[in-house]
Amino acid sequence: MYNLIATDLDGTLLLQGDTIGKFTRQVLTDLSKMGKQIVFATGRHHTDVNSLVDGFDIPVHLITSNGARLTTACRNLDIRQYLPSHIVKQLIEETQADNDLVINMYCGSQWLTSEIHHSFSDFNQNDNFSPIVKSADEMPCEMVEKIFFIHKRRDHDELVKLEHHLINLFSDSTNIAFSFPWCLEVMDSVVSKGWALTQLAEFLGIPISQTIAFGDGMNDVEMLSTVAKGVVMGTAHDRVKQALPHADVIGSCREESVAHYLSENMC
Repeated sequence: MYNLIATDLDGTLLLQGDTIGKFTRQVLTDLSKMGKQIVFATGRHHTDVNSLVDGFDIPVHLITSNGARLTTACRNLDIRQYLPSHIVKQLIEETQADNDLVINMYCGSQWLTSEIHHSFSDFNQNDNFSPIVKSADEMPCEMVEKIFFIHKRRDHDELVKLEHHLINLFSDSTNIAFSFPWCLEVMDSVVSKGWALTQLAEFLGIPISQTIAFGDGMNDVEMLSTVAKGVVMGTAHDRVKQALPHADVIGSCREESVAHYLSENMC
């Protein structure tokens, strides 16, 4: 029996246009009325996700910035974990000379970017939360939840090289993961969706043995490994499926596959 249900958003729950499908809304509402706890666990900023759930008439817990922030539906728990300022400074210094990279960060209530890029529309269509352009030299080093690098040509192999380079430099002080094949994210060493979900489960008094989670990115792997039941989207990158060989694999977000899985197995 699963009493805590966590789901990623982009590529997992959301339909095109940053919308939650009618069937998905109904299933989550039914589960909430049954006493199940619903969690949206995403790499997006808290402000961005808040506007998505604004019209939701059920309580939803939020894990945002890949776990750097955790907010319960009742607001009685609000955890924020920032990258150390010296690490932020070093990350910028290591990457600012690469013209193929767009440097982004979530700092306070803002999304700062070194350049507006068309890839942003693939994971953010929220007019109320838009990036603000700042040169790398102007970017702050304090209160940074995460830094993420977008490759302008969507060259995954080049980002894998960057991943290995940053791991060699900062492996003890950062957690590095892909949210998309062309987007590499860096958080504080303790931060992950799995870590945040563990904190939430403890706060709610729900054993991990009663948790289930859905995801499609490498930034979901720790969460999917932490819960009792991890479910991977069929559209997930091969690295995700290889990392979770025993996980159930379902369809795509376009088919509202998470809702269908929950409806068939829990409602």
